[in-house]
Amino acid sequence: MKPYTLKQFIDYVHLIDCLNTTMPASKVTFKKYELDKKRIVKKRLVEVRETENGIPYEFVIQKKETLKIPNANTNEITNLIVDYLRYVYNSKSIRRISSEGKYRKGIGFIPSSNKGMSDIEGIVNGKFLSLEVKIGKDQIRESQIKRKTEIENDGGIYYLCKWIDFETFQTEMQNLIPIE
Repeated sequence: MKPYTLKQFIDYVHLIDCLNTTMPASKVTFKKYELDKKRIVKKRLVEVRETENGIPYEFVIQKKETLKIPNANTNEITNLIVDYLRYVYNSKSIRRISSEGKYRKGIGFIPSSNKGMSDIEGIVNGKFLSLEVKIGKDQIRESQIKRKTEIENDGGIYYLCKWIDFETFQTEMQNLIPIE
């Protein structure tokens, strides 16, 4: 299966949402993924050339350009991955797991009992899938490594997703778990 572009996938999700409701398509809310943009500047390439008189000058081979890439918005990227797994693999058991603690007024911070849990877990094509999303310089922790070995020893699939872009993620997922 050819990977979707991000726009094609969002249109696909919208189409499925329209088909799963009794409302007219114009009334169904369009799901948006607010993937912020971060600017990266490519350096310009120059080459030293000479004029007819032998005077050296810099000739610009490639102009300075600004590229836009998805920003490290973990929340939106995790929601995008959950929706992708639900729609493409037709898996209703995929869930996002919260492993953060909570702050209670008067008590203070209460740590979570879900320490080491992955960001996304569920059953895909009859296999247990545990997916940990890491963006940028974020590193896997010791408790997550322990959870990884537990899952793999029990026959499940643990996938450490180093997010680059949507198309790369799709290709890696299809290599890991083929679409039936």
